[in-house]
Amino acid sequence: MGGGIMNAGMQITQATRRLSPCGLRCAACGIFLLLSATLHADTLVLKNGQEVVGKSFLRQGDVIFMTLGPDGKPVTSDTGTPLTEIAKVEGDPPVVFTSAPALLAAGKASKVLADVDSALKVAETFGELPGSRWPDLLVLRAYILVGLDKDDEASKIANEMKKTKNADLVREAQALLALIAARKGEHGDAASLLEPLTHEAARPCTIAAAAVVRGLGLLAKKQFPEALKAFLELPVFLPDETALCGIAQLGAAQAYYGMEDYDRAIAALESLIKTRPGSPEIDKAQAMLPDWKRRRRAVEDAKEP
Repeated sequence: MGGGIMNAGMQITQATRRLSPCGLRCAACGIFLLLSATLHADTLVLKNGQEVVGKSFLRQGDVIFMTLGPDGKPVTSDTGTPLTEIAKVEGDPPVVFTSAPALLAAGKASKVLADVDSALKVAETFGELPGSRWPDLLVLRAYILVGLDKDDEASKIANEMKKTKNADLVREAQALLALIAARKGEHGDAASLLEPLTHEAARPCTIAAAAVVRGLGLLAKKQFPEALKAFLELPVFLPDETALCGIAQLGAAQAYYGMEDYDRAIAALESLIKTRPGSPEIDKAQAMLPDWKRRRRAVEDAKEP
């Protein structure tokens, strides 16, 4: 079930798993009562057609226990539902999926990361069950870490994702590792990691990662128009995939500069600085901006009679 990933940062679950079933349920009720006002109901759809509806659940081994019923009241029964009896999980998606694009685009990745971590604490109970939101939250967390320039942490998550039985997670792990390799300048390795994914239907976040990988590789080869086209795929075709938008915007600025389109290059840097105040790319953009302005002035001066 994703081993190290699912347990990382999940202190509540780690502590309660050491309790007996009865003790676990008492502790869980106390913890989740604090959250009951904000939790929506989830449904475990069983293979026999029955449904188990509750406001919070907790997992112990291969059994899921309800801790709060659909009315928000604690459940005292020690009877749980084995994973083998569950066909799927149903419930409203976490609010973070709706709020993340705009917040990430505004450079508020740290805020989104905290929201994702909170949602993961709930979703990890369901792990890789069909309908679980845990895999998507995990992928979002990894891309946010890359956007925050925390590639080592993202790499650890990607390597754990590769060990799961979820085919989508394995593909996302490949895309993440390709992206991390490209950011290190290991463009041959990045292309090799990405190549198998080109033959399969890809999700938007995978397409966004692939575009950035291509853009960084082309930038390194000084193929600036082609690099620009790759980076612009994100704002033009993938406007909701904003976790990597700072990287793509800086890459587009560098492509413009390589094309000697200094006005657009400087405008891209200034936009990055203005619109994404929490982005790691800000420091790079601020360091580049004076040199680029001097270069533009020198070129303009050289044209004057």
